[in-house]
Amino acid sequence: MIIKLIRHGQSEANTGEASPQEVGDHTINLTSLGQQQAREVGKRVGSAYVRDALIYTSPYQRTRQTLSGLLAGAEVERDSVPVYEDPRLREVEHGYQDIDAQEEDRNVHGWFYYRFQGGESPADCFDRTSGFIDSLLRQAARKKRESALVVTHGLTIRCFVMRFLHLTVEQFESIANPTNCAVITLAPKETIANPLFSTSQWSLEGLKLRDH
Repeated sequence: MIIKLIRHGQSEANTGEASPQEVGDHTINLTSLGQQQAREVGKRVGSAYVRDALIYTSPYQRTRQTLSGLLAGAEVERDSVPVYEDPRLREVEHGYQDIDAQEEDRNVHGWFYYRFQGGESPADCFDRTSGFIDSLLRQAARKKRESALVVTHGLTIRCFVMRFLHLTVEQFESIANPTNCAVITLAPKETIANPLFSTSQWSLEGLKLRDH
């Protein structure tokens, strides 16, 4: 099986035009550049892959818009392929308080474990992403599909990879957040030449390590 994880295109939160704490994270739109990135990634992934894949998306506005642009770029009609929206693919919930003001507490309690005030921790995101992976694999087996396409968010992608490859917390924290519309691929080990991480069965490409 091949799984392609795609982060949403550039959003108005990425450019500072909108604040998730003020307008609601789920409402944030793509920028014009983000829309272009979505169409370009659709061309890269290609219509053949898209038509054969199980397609999932976070229900947030920017991921819905990214998927729409991706399908347009791949020249696939939206009504011609089933799409499954799954709230477990949403971005980690940062709560309603200032994030920067919590930086000291995050350092004390651990970046992976610290739960944002009124929100989640990356560990919480890991738990729900784990449940989603189980559902994806069951559905792939039931429908006899060999590929999946998942449009989601940066930290959610890293949690997905951590769970799928059984990475440690330290390995998770070493991974840089993917760029907008990056394509992260999980595939059988022998199909990826220079994987960032691999197991006895699976390999990963499309992510980078953080600069220290």
